[in-house]
Amino acid sequence: MNDVLILAGARTPFAAWSHGKNGAGAPGGALKDLDPFDLGAAALKGALPRAGAAPGDLGFVAFGNMYQSGPHGCYGARYVTHRAGCPPEVPGAAVNLACGTGLLALKTAAEAIERGDARIAAAVGADAPSRLRRDVFVPSFVDVSCGKHIAKTAEERAGEKALSREVVDGWAYRSHYKAREAAALIAAEIVPVAGLAADDAVLAAPTPEFFAAARPLFDDGSTLMTHANVHAVVDGGAALILAAPKAAAGRALGRLVSTSLVGVPPERMAYAAVPAVCQALERARWRIKDVDLWEINETFAAQVLLDGAELGLAEEIINVRGGAIALGHPFGATGLRLVHALLLELRRRGQRRGCAAISVGGGLGIAACVEAL
Repeated sequence: MNDVLILAGARTPFAAWSHGKNGAGAPGGALKDLDPFDLGAAALKGALPRAGAAPGDLGFVAFGNMYQSGPHGCYGARYVTHRAGCPPEVPGAAVNLACGTGLLALKTAAEAIERGDARIAAAVGADAPSRLRRDVFVPSFVDVSCGKHIAKTAEERAGEKALSREVVDGWAYRSHYKAREAAALIAAEIVPVAGLAADDAVLAAPTPEFFAAARPLFDDGSTLMTHANVHAVVDGGAALILAAPKAAAGRALGRLVSTSLVGVPPERMAYAAVPAVCQALERARWRIKDVDLWEINETFAAQVLLDGAELGLAEEIINVRGGAIALGHPFGATGLRLVHALLLELRRRGQRRGCAAISVGGGLGIAACVEAL
């Protein structure tokens, strides 16, 4: 990949969807009145001044949205640019890779810069499950190609490795604990929206007992996967501003070194981040031991534990600000949050190299290697 710089980023708070916080029984819906285009535009408007850029400086906007539903969903990218104050000349296009949509938006925006189509581009992503009908949202987690709920693919993989409920719950507890611990740092990622200034799905006082008592995800007698050790369902948006080196004017958080997109059998969906990481590292000409910090999306606690073990990673360098179990997983925005948080934390620690990866329903994996500047 030719040099593509990441100038700045921003995201909205991630708010528990209108049906409540996963596993906690608390009400949600703080952002339920905003559609994905509002959320994406809010993130983009927040990221542009951080990058020292104006809406009219953008040559391209890639907008990621998993649920492109409703009569106007097909115009989503255009609505984001309009609502962010971009002039009509700024083009936008929508992309969708389910849970990996944010990283695909990043890859798409970077490719526009590499081709010379834009000097400055934006990768934006958002989803608003609160705005979806349950008969659209809930069935989307069953992969009709293999006939399995995507969480079952993680559960089966965990069974192969004899992963215990106690260990899985321990990672979920860690996610909330780390998110609480890093709250002041996470605040720097966020621009307030609709009166909300912080993520609200993070448990105020997580305890091991809470996770041990959580309701199983399935009613078939299996107890490994619960409503508390899978990602929180949230509404939210995120954005990153990218630039060619000559357009960066010496300002940048980091450099996008490589990306990858791979396929695996659908029933092995929960394994897909591993080959994606391996391909991204190969393209970056890095080894696993060269990477200082990792962001592996916490679709399921079991999946992150297994990915880390498969790659031989030390747990203390994975998801150091917590992950989607605590913060939430607003599908189209997640990949952008991972990369932004990774670069901010690398810079704070004086470290250099990071990798973000997501396993995607349908049997896909996507990853990105970045270098802090």
